[in-house]
Amino acid sequence: MTYVFDTSPLSQLFRAYYRSRFPTLWEEFDELVRQERVTSTREVGREIDRGPIKELIEWKRRHPHLFPPPTAAEGNFVRRIFEVTHFQANIGKKTLLRGGTNADPFVVAHAGVFHRTVVTMEKSEPGGAKIGNICSHFDIACMSLEEFMTAEGWRF
Repeated sequence: MTYVFDTSPLSQLFRAYYRSRFPTLWEEFDELVRQERVTSTREVGREIDRGPIKELIEWKRRHPHLFPPPTAAEGNFVRRIFEVTHFQANIGKKTLLRGGTNADPFVVAHAGVFHRTVVTMEKSEPGGAKIGNICSHFDIACMSLEEFMTAEGWRF
């Protein structure tokens, strides 16, 4: 299985699973990165750069290939997402006014185009416009960080 990581699970990894305390977890994760089974999007990279986690920012800079710009097919998929009026709520007015980033549709589009599984910490809400809701609408696999670790058979 290959995965597209949203900003939230990467942030959680770097906040809660210190390399010095969880070396085996990081060996496993680094191996998935080497095997190109973990990827993300340029927009997630931009959110990371604006975030407070210095170790994650440095890690991202060492792995720029994990944060590619969207392809034309991905751009087309993002358009399809926002053709669903309900999902237009995914972009908040405050985000737009502040010139902020919104990686969510690009994460879903990347997974949809390349047949990968989304990993996010966002919880789907009934009638919501979260990543899980969008994935469900487009029949794209979506899981939490813990579910990702379970799917990989990790136990520490």
